[in-house]
Amino acid sequence: MNVRSARPKVNDLIFRLIGRSIHPELYTTLATAEIKQKNFSAVLKVCETGHIACIQHNGKAVCEILTSFQNPLPSQKRLLEKPVRGCRSDSVQLESGLYYQVSYQLEELDYTIFKNVHEEYLMDAQRADLAYQFISENRLTPGALSIIDFEANQTSLLIHAFHTFPDELAVVKTQSLFEF
Repeated sequence: MNVRSARPKVNDLIFRLIGRSIHPELYTTLATAEIKQKNFSAVLKVCETGHIACIQHNGKAVCEILTSFQNPLPSQKRLLEKPVRGCRSDSVQLESGLYYQVSYQLEELDYTIFKNVHEEYLMDAQRADLAYQFISENRLTPGALSIIDFEANQTSLLIHAFHTFPDELAVVKTQSLFEF
């Protein structure tokens, strides 16, 4: 698990699904995992704002990204774009035959609960498929943490992502299902 500082404000977060690949110069990759199956391939990345999941299926690309409003991303082929507030679920059927479902949630906690949750996530990060810990910008709060776990088979990819925002005592949780 690597360490870095800098995380956007949780109120600046936006959840997007884009029907194309995203140029790597538009974000900073902090950790990566690759998945290869018969029907698809995927690259999962932890970035400063959250995560990116880029899926290749039937010669088409689709990318899920948790990012900030300030991050300049292509406006072409945006299939889903929602601010991260409360709890939401969405789904999209793509022309390539891919069916996508997502649920994402912002939890704002009190200090004691956040501290306990964050400590549990630190233990989970030890066995996660992908994890990254940021340097704390405040000696009284822990560094932000991103954890991604996935389950892949020939017909689906399920991704669970958890991102902590210690300065705001917040956690963003996402669960994404790509069915091929």
